[in-house]
Amino acid sequence: MTGPPPAQPASGEDPDRSAQHPAPAHPPAGPPHLRPVQGLGTAALALAVAVTAGEGITALAGFGHTPGAPLTPYDVLTALTSLVWLAAFVVTCLWLTRVRRNSELLAPSHHHARNPVWAWAGWFVPVVSFWFPYQVVRDALDASAAAATPHRDRVRRPPLAPWWAGWLVGQFAVSAAARRATAPLDPGEASATGLLHLLGFAGLVVSLVAWFRVVRAAGALQAAAGQPPRAP
Repeated sequence: MTGPPPAQPASGEDPDRSAQHPAPAHPPAGPPHLRPVQGLGTAALALAVAVTAGEGITALAGFGHTPGAPLTPYDVLTALTSLVWLAAFVVTCLWLTRVRRNSELLAPSHHHARNPVWAWAGWFVPVVSFWFPYQVVRDALDASAAAATPHRDRVRRPPLAPWWAGWLVGQFAVSAAARRATAPLDPGEASATGLLHLLGFAGLVVSLVAWFRVVRAAGALQAAAGQPPRAP
């Protein structure tokens, strides 16, 4: 009396191959794949230094500005500095977009007050430019800091108020000085253009010093957050 026939493999399945090569188990999830931010951060800082230096030189030229003159050193320096501003804007927005994207990978549940598009548009859209860029930077750094909790003894999120306050003062004063330079002023009022621009330069210096800490902290926080936690 013969026993029941052996069980047959499913159609198309090689029994020897199935026995020798069992289905692999899913590997544990590792750290998220982050895009590097250090290179763009360094370029953004270098351009910020160039912009600030350009505004300082332009402020000095503003003291000798002659209202109504067709072309003055102040006008030429303003135009040249505007080109550096444009380059700094593009590189800084590329850096901020990457930092924001990395922060979403590191801390998916962290709330961001603004859509990623505001990493670009927030700087020039009227009215909202007073606070939207601050919120984008704040939320990206907060998410990165939350993900880097096991390594917080090595790096912390710097305060953002000095950076943003200096930035607003610098922008307002430099823009006001540029408007005065094109207005019909008496010669005795020309020095006010230089003084106003110098105030803007001082605000930008304060902002730049704080911005160095912000950019470096963003890179350090994300590098720490991308590492596996240390064993106790």
